[in-house]
Amino acid sequence: MATPPPDPLPVQPAIPAHRTILSSAPCCDPKLAALVAEAPAFSHVCTRGERAALAGLADRVQAALVPAAPREIRRMVGKLALGFPAAKASDLEAEARLELYAEGLADIPADILGAACARALRECRFFPSVSEIRERCGALAVRRWEASRIRTLIATHDRDWRPDAPPITAAQRARLAQIVTRHAVA
Repeated sequence: MATPPPDPLPVQPAIPAHRTILSSAPCCDPKLAALVAEAPAFSHVCTRGERAALAGLADRVQAALVPAAPREIRRMVGKLALGFPAAKASDLEAEARLELYAEGLADIPADILGAACARALRECRFFPSVSEIRERCGALAVRRWEASRIRTLIATHDRDWRPDAPPITAAQRARLAQIVTRHAVA
């Protein structure tokens, strides 16, 4: 009977509070999440309140796109390597390979990279290449799309929003009634 494979290492770090965004956890009210996900970005003019909420959300989404530090990347890739048979390489080659991985993964946020490494550990038979790890970073595209949608909604508001007209006075209402009745008779 074969021995069961070792339990995967806990590679995925907890998502810090400042990195909680729409795609990874509920960070705002459902109406705002629906606005980002479903509103026609180039034609929907959000309210001033929605715009203010989107501006706050834009800052959080931008913070969630900050790439992992090189040290974090090296730590995650090093832990990932422990889950696979040791390669026959010198210390110098191993260090060079680790540096190549750090360069190839330098634009990915830590929480997304951690999740991708955890998936790679579960799914790959051999130590994954940089591109195989990147393929498992689909959340990065979603996060970038959300950031783009939020910026577009804010820009559309800034370009097209106009304050509500003041309420119609009694004199204006009477004048409008005259115009309507005069055209209705004709």
